[in-house]
Amino acid sequence: MRILLLGATGRVGNAILTKALNKGHTVTVFVRNRYKIEANYDNVQVVEGDIHDGDALAKLAQVDFDILINVIGADPLKPSTLFTDATKLIIALLTQKTGKRYIAITGIAQMQQSFFGKISIAILKLTPVKNAIADHQHAYEQLKGTAIDWLLVGCPYIKDGPEKGSFKKGDEFTGGFKTIHPGDVATAIVQQIANMDHRKITGIWY
Repeated sequence: MRILLLGATGRVGNAILTKALNKGHTVTVFVRNRYKIEANYDNVQVVEGDIHDGDALAKLAQVDFDILINVIGADPLKPSTLFTDATKLIIALLTQKTGKRYIAITGIAQMQQSFFGKISIAILKLTPVKNAIADHQHAYEQLKGTAIDWLLVGCPYIKDGPEKGSFKKGDEFTGGFKTIHPGDVATAIVQQIANMDHRKITGIWY
């Protein structure tokens, strides 16, 4: 499978790159600094650029891919529109390139929620995490109104830590203050490459 990966130099993105390449996929990464990509594989290509550059869409349009994976991230405790901006660019790209799949991370706040899940999200919105919630929500509002074939992995706080190799999945967030580690987020996303579900959010947590 030919993958276009945004966010490859981050904690989750770097793990996705390694896992996808080890499974024999061909990966093109779009990064601001090509020298931050350390993977020594024949089936990885690097396109240097920034999502905020005026020529970003033109650069990405030249990439031949089947699936676009977006795990771009900003500091969740600071105001940012990075994920929203990346989603705008991706929607423009996938509107041009029809028939492609889109897999991305989102937050648990974008999932269906039980009563206790709603309470947990309401509490989180009173903390600095509200910045990440707002950024992902704006991105989701844009995406769900398109005809793009998307699949989102809903993540709670992505905490540094070793990959555990197992995690829970759910279509509804049932509440609590859960976490997940970067390696397991990467595993969940790489698993979705072969999953033909579309236009849904699957949550993962410990």
